[in-house]
Formats: sequence, structure tokens, C-alpha cells
Amino acid sequence: MDGFTKIDRRTIRAYWTAAAFIILIATLGAATIIARDYRGRIDEAGQHAMNLAQTLAEYTTQIFVKLDALSRAIIEDSEDPIVDQKMLSEVMRRRAAAEPAARGIAIIDKNGRVFASGIQSFSIGKDVSKTPEFQVLARENAPQFYISKPIQQPATRPNIREGRIINYARRIENINKNFQGVVIIIVDEAYLYGFYNHLEEEPGRVIGLVGEDGIIRASNVPQVIGQNIEPFMREPAKTGKGIVINPSVRTGITRIFAYYRSSVVPLLAYVGVPIKPIYQSWLIASSIIATALLSLFAAIVALGIILGKFMRSRDSLFKSMIEATRERQEKEFLETIVNAGATLVAVTDVNGRFTVTNPTFRELFKPAEDHRFDEQLFLRAFGNEVSKISAHLPWRGVNTVTFQDGSRRELSWAVSAIFDKDGQIKHLVAIGLDITERRQAELEIYQSAKLVTLGEMSTGIAHEINQPLAAIAMAIDNAQAQIERENSDKKQIAYGLELASQQVDRAASIVRHMRIYGRRSDGVLQPVDPALAIDGALTIAQAQISDLGIRIVRDYNMDEHKVVGDILLIEQILLNLLLNARDAILDHSSRASINDDTISLSIKIEEDSMIAIRVTDTGSGIEPAVMDKLFDPFFTTKQIGKGTGLGLSLSHGMARDMGGHIVARNTGSGAEFALLLRAFGTYQGDAEDA
Repeated sequence: MDGFTKIDRRTIRAYWTAAAFIILIATLGAATIIARDYRGRIDEAGQHAMNLAQTLAEYTTQIFVKLDALSRAIIEDSEDPIVDQKMLSEVMRRRAAAEPAARGIAIIDKNGRVFASGIQSFSIGKDVSKTPEFQVLARENAPQFYISKPIQQPATRPNIREGRIINYARRIENINKNFQGVVIIIVDEAYLYGFYNHLEEEPGRVIGLVGEDGIIRASNVPQVIGQNIEPFMREPAKTGKGIVINPSVRTGITRIFAYYRSSVVPLLAYVGVPIKPIYQSWLIASSIIATALLSLFAAIVALGIILGKFMRSRDSLFKSMIEATRERQEKEFLETIVNAGATLVAVTDVNGRFTVTNPTFRELFKPAEDHRFDEQLFLRAFGNEVSKISAHLPWRGVNTVTFQDGSRRELSWAVSAIFDKDGQIKHLVAIGLDITERRQAELEIYQSAKLVTLGEMSTGIAHEINQPLAAIAMAIDNAQAQIERENSDKKQIAYGLELASQQVDRAASIVRHMRIYGRRSDGVLQPVDPALAIDGALTIAQAQISDLGIRIVRDYNMDEHKVVGDILLIEQILLNLLLNARDAILDHSSRASINDDTISLSIKIEEDSMIAIRVTDTGSGIEPAVMDKLFDPFFTTKQIGKGTGLGLSLSHGMARDMGGHIVARNTGSGAEFALLLRAFGTYQGDAEDA
């Protein structure tokens, strides 16, 4: 008994020693947490301001990109010989009316006089050679554009608002880069900072645009517009972005300011948030930590007292409590996962009998209590038999389910296994997501891209239809001439009518395929002959390509291969690849002979049960530096106005939706793009899909 008491005493002594150490560590830890919390709050506020400043800079970039495009369009209008001075002024008024950010547009000739104008303040013939815009852009080695400081403009007409404006000016040059004048777009500053006023209100937050010269161009606080804050933003102006803590130029309130430069104009978006609320919230959090620390001290003391009284029973009591708590937490955690939100969760045994389903799954499929129907429900939910899924674990797939009311849902599944101690499959755990809306959005994007392609090729398609029409007209003329003769040749008339009938069939085939191609894809995968898809794409593009002197070589046979896909999506991908091949050949600067310009199309079997549809050209090939960026959205190697950078990106997404992908390589005499799709009959879901 005495020995037992000594052990207890040693335990209690060790407890208090440890308690003192814990109190010391907790105090140091709390102090560290409080200090880091203050720095973290400042950093978080600065980062939040920087994110908003970056968003505003991107918004500013979008506005000035549109203004730049508008100025270039006005220059093209001014260079059009059929547009006279009066018509040019009317064109500028209409273009200004179509752009919300523009109040008006004027063209200044190289002598500093207004040549054409769509706004009263720049009357035709007016001398504006002394304006900053003209003087800056008229110099040698002048920049291509200039943004003025804020200008207060009165209301000169009922449709012209009073307020501040800034002028966006672009230099006009001739083909020899000689100065020819200036295009001035009057930008409504209210349109710029009007966007800021629609942001979610946050007390004390200031937002605006400032030039690299330190002059504020726009702000949600109109009183500071035009003021110079250059001393407060020297470092961000050098680096293009930055976070500084400075007093406000108007009120003197200390704020965290984040600056972010626009990528196209010398303007920085800035966001300022006051420090005082951050400091106050930090004090509250610090008091909570201090209270928690005191509570910890009290708890340690109380626990020491309890420990001394209940030494003999503490271990068993704590073990049972910890075990019960752990089991309860694990159960609650598993129930939370199973019943979570819109996620479908189902657990089956090795035979596909459902043992656990969450409410979302039951609401969608309404499984019967009788397990005799589980095999049918498994096939309906996952689109595959349990044996095929078990053979390809972990399994991922997308299944389209049609319900009794006619509605269809796209379900994305991930199935994994739970094994017993012998390594045999005991249960299958399936996690599913309803991706119907996302899939519909993707199909809408693909349809829009398809219609854009059709619009770009409308001239070539019209020419392709015009050829059979011309042949029909010639055949009819010959038939009429034969009929008017006394001894008409009936065989010649019949031949002409047969020729006209064939050309009618040809034109009808083109129009019919255009109608089929223009339909919206439903995204359902099924067996497809890739040769039919190639012929469909060539029906649209072959005439236009051939008219450019480019020879098309076909290396495939009909009914030789089957792939799993959507024929409309495959045609859309191939049409994009054909047009890219055409452009690559036309842009090839070393075209020695037009007869060497070739686009080859072939279908070959690849490894891993894939079928490759290859489009090979004799263009300049692909630069190694851009090979990794080919499928990035908005990346293009074409000149401005000739490509959006979305064709290959969307095509890659379509291929991925069909379980395939696109690869590109250089051949030595050009480039080759290969669309790889699953061969029909090799995928575990092919039998059911067919």
C-alpha cells in the first residue's frame, strides 16, 4: 500500500511539473499566435485588396482593349476611299453610341486640325495642335497611344452629361510609319468608376484608377479625382503591383493600399482598406485567446485536484470516455459524408446488392427494398455490370440515365473497393456527381464555336453550292437549245437533264449536310465510322481548300473502323484541324510550289485500343517553344484578327469528353495533329452503349 502511495505521489509531482511546463509553453504559444494573428490579418487584408485591385485592373484592361479596337476600326474607316469626311463623322457618332465607355470620337490630321468629328467640342477645322494628346503623339519615337489627365466637361447638349472625362488618343501612321494624325476617343469617366460604385459596400474602402504619373483618373470617392499621389506609390509604379500602408490623401486615415497595373495601359488599379477595423478585430481575437489561456490555467489546476482524488479510477474512466467519443465522432463523420449535399453515395456487396445509400441516391433512383432488382438498378445507375467495374478498379465513368418522365441526367461516378483481410473485394463504394448542367454548358460552348466556324466558311460554302447551280443552268440551256431545233437529239436532252439531276443531288447533299452539322450535339456516345466524319468535314471545307491550290490526300476506307464518340463533335474537331492546316500552309513563307501544298487525312490503329485520325500538312510546322501551349485557351500563333486561340482548346475538350485526346508533332515537312479515340468494342461500356 505504501509503495502504491509513493507511485501516486510521484505521478502527481510529475503532473504539476508537466503542468508548469505546459503553462509556460502555452503562454509563449499564445503570444506567438497573437503576434502572428496581427501580421496575418494585415497580410490577409492586403491580399484581399490586391485580389480586388487585380480584378479592377483586368476590368480596366477589357475597357481599354475595346477602346483600342475601336480606335483601330476608326483608322481603317478613315483610310477607306469610299468614306468621305461627312460619312466618316457619322460613322464615328454611331460607333461612339455603340460603346458605353465612349462619349465621342474625333480624328485630327497631322497639322493639328480636326478632320472629322462625332462630338461638338471637336468641331471640324478646329486647331487642337496645342493639346497634350497631339503634342505627345506627334513627336518622333512617340508612343502609339496616350491617356490624358481627368478633364472637367460641362453639359453642352441634353444628351451629353456633365462630368469628368479622359481622352484616349491613338497615333495614325502611314505605311512608312510616318505621323498622319491622331484618333481621340473621349472616355466617360463615370463609366469607369460607376463600376466601382456597384461593388459590395465595405465601410472605409476606397477604390480607383491612378496613372503612372500619380494622377488619380477614377475613384469611388469623386473628391480625390485629379489629385497627385505619386509620393505614396513610387514602388508599385516601378514594379507594376505592390501593397503599402499610407495615410489617405483626403482624410489622413491610415489604410492598406494595394496597387495592380493594367496589362495594356499605363494605369494602376488601387484598393485601400482602413487599418482601424482590423486592429479592433485583432484585439477581440486576442482577448479571446487570453481568456482561453486563463481557462487553460484554471483547467490544469482543477484537473490536478481531480487527479489527486480520483487517481485509481481515472485511467479506466478516461479510456472508456475516449473510446466512446472516438466511436461517436467516427460514426458522425461517416454519416455526414454519406448524407452530404448533392453527392450520390452508394455501397454494394461484391454481387452488386446495395447495402448503404444516401438520401440523394434514394431520391434519384428510388431503390426497392426487394434486393432482387439490385442488379438492374446497378446497371441503370452505372451503365456497366458489376463484374466489368470490379475488373477495372478503381473505376471512373460517366453514365447518362433516362428517367420515367423523359428527363436525362449525366452522372459522373468514381468506384473503389473495400477489401477483407484476405485481400478479396468485400464492398464497392461509389461516389457520384450530377454533371448535367456542366455538360449542357459545355455542349452550348461547342455549338457556339461550330456556328462561328460556319460563319467564317460561309463564302466558300456559297461557292461550293454555286458550282452545281451553274452546271444545272448550263444543262438546262443546252436542253432548251435542243428542243428548239427541228431535229432535236432526245438522247442529248436526256443526258442534259440527267446531268442537271445529278447536280441538284449534289447541291442538296451539301445543304443537307450543313443542316446536320449545324444541329446541336446531344453529347451521347455511340459507335461511329471515323471515315464518315472525315467525309462530312470535307463536304464543308474541301472546295474552299482546293480552290487555294491545296491538294487533299485521303488514306482511309469506309466501314473499316469504329470508334466510340459523337459524329457531330468529331466532325467539328476535324474541321478545326483542316482549317488550321490550311492556314499553316498559306502562312508558310517558303512555299516553293503550290503543287507541293498537301493536306493528308488517314485513319490508323494505335496502341492501347485507340484509333488515330491524322491530319498532316506541309506548312511551316510548330515552334518547339509553343508546343506545350497549343491547347491552352486563347493561345494562338496567328496574326491579330485571324484567330481567337479557342479552336484547339475546344477541340481538345471535345476529344476528352469522348474519352480521347489530341496530340501534335512536327513531321519535318510540316505538322501533324492526331485525334485519338477509343476503338469500339474495347471499352467495358461499349456493349451497353451500342
